[in-house]
Amino acid sequence: MTKDNQEDKKGLSRRGAFGAVAGAAAAVPLIAGEAQGQGRGGLPTGPLSPTGAGVPMDSQSIVGNQGGNGPIRVLFISSYHPFDRENLFRMLDRFGTDITWCHIEHPAAERFFDPAIADDFDVFLFYDAFAGRKYVTGADGRRTQTYAVPSAKLRRDLKQLLTNGDKGFVMFHHALASWCHSWPAGVNGSNAYVEMMGGAADWGTPFVNLRGKNYPVSGYRQGTEQRITVVDKAHPVTAGVDDYDIVDETYLCPIYEDSVHPLLRSSFKPTADKFAHAPNGSNVGAGHPPGSDLVGWYKAAENTPLVYLQHGHDNNAWSNPHFQRLMLNAIKWAASPEAKAWAKANAKRIFV
Repeated sequence: MTKDNQEDKKGLSRRGAFGAVAGAAAAVPLIAGEAQGQGRGGLPTGPLSPTGAGVPMDSQSIVGNQGGNGPIRVLFISSYHPFDRENLFRMLDRFGTDITWCHIEHPAAERFFDPAIADDFDVFLFYDAFAGRKYVTGADGRRTQTYAVPSAKLRRDLKQLLTNGDKGFVMFHHALASWCHSWPAGVNGSNAYVEMMGGAADWGTPFVNLRGKNYPVSGYRQGTEQRITVVDKAHPVTAGVDDYDIVDETYLCPIYEDSVHPLLRSSFKPTADKFAHAPNGSNVGAGHPPGSDLVGWYKAAENTPLVYLQHGHDNNAWSNPHFQRLMLNAIKWAASPEAKAWAKANAKRIFV
């Protein structure tokens, strides 16, 4: 058996991953490289030590296999929000003996919600922000932003994908900021995409009618020192992770604790006074009601297992070994038969 056949037999080969992406959205640039070498990137196997401020924002070495060569096939989705691609991709490459991953951006990423195309992947990893936001230039040359209603096909595809329950969803950091204004209401009368995620954030546009309430713009606070408490140490996502320290951006935004299973809580209590005059805060969050200290959860969305981790603004988080372990655990759990069986046994209807 050839090497390519061996790769195809265990899952999506690097060549197969690129073929799937290129076939659906040939015009969109994709970021991922061919697998290089057989060395293990891997995660620390011994005790984890906390990290704090001052983690380098760059690196001189390649860690792991670019794009990975592991059995779990991951589609990494981003949009709009800029980020340090080199260091975030380096974190994903560290998981290369467990995952094979490739990257695509909105709006081309939405093609892969079609279950027929999604077949090439096991886990959707969301780092997108403001999906659905569009800019319109008027006759006077002024640009204004609007929030497009998702197409009927996109709505059907996502609902079917989640109903099928054969994929895992992992969302982190600013993924809470996608489709928060224009996705139609679900079975409870509120934005169905927000209900799928378990919360919503937008640092520029107020929310109207989320579960019948209006909210001012969300708050963000960069470089926030936090002590994270693992509140569910029995769950596979937190396996091997004790309470830890992290320096990361944190949010003040609506989070629906009644719809999720808590995993992580922060020592930082989000209230408007801590955001309105925070460094780099730009006076966001003013007038916002007190928020939740919940920064990690899992839930069932229709028949699909979904994990959200609020960490992940920059390399202070991505290089933190606790976050790395949480992220890999989340991907592995979301892809597992056990997670899919749990989601189907605890199915939560969301979309109409």
